[in-house]
This record gives sequence, C-alpha cells and structure tokens, in this order.
Amino acid sequence: KLIPRKKFSYDDVAPKPATEPPLPVSDAARNHVPNPYVNSKIAHEKIDAVRAKSTIPKDKADVNIDYAQDPTLYPESFPYFVRGRDSLREYITSLFTSEIATYDGAM
Repeated sequence: KLIPRKKFSYDDVAPKPATEPPLPVSDAARNHVPNPYVNSKIAHEKIDAVRAKSTIPKDKADVNIDYAQDPTLYPESFPYFVRGRDSLREYITSLFTSEIATYDGAM
C-alpha cells in the first residue's frame, strides 16, 4: 500500500541561488570587512597578559607583529590580493568561480 508523504512547512520554500558559501556569524564576515592585519593595535586584557609573558627581551621589542601590505602594491581587481585591503573570502569565492571550477569541470 502506498502511503502519501507527509508535507512539512519547509517543503514549500522556494530555492534561492547560492552566490557565495554560507557566511560565518560575525559581523565582519557578513559585511565582507577585510582583516586589517595590524596586530600591534589590538588591546585586550588577555592579549596584554600574554604579551607581558613574552620571552623576547625588552631591548629587542622591535619584533613586527603587523602583517598588512601596502594598499598600492597591486591593482584593486580580482587576480590580485593585498592583505589588509581585500576580503579573503571574496577573493577565494572569485577564484573558485573563475578558475577552480573550470578545472573541476575538465575532469
């Protein structure tokens, strides 16, 4: 005997085309705000406590913990990526849709 399938509310939801992977819950990820990579300006009590325990001598405190690149290093278009200026998430999405998917279809 054939039993009809039970209908749920999510069965009638119209599908939306996915233009990018699912976003994490942070505001920076949802708004595509790039990481500034300026770690020396981060001030939090726990971070300051870890820095205070550092084994690097105080006279050699010129250790660079900032990894931002000059924004004019490369043009502001897709094949180029600059840390601190461009969103890594947008770059990887563009790379996948333009380059990697091409190779995947060739297999």
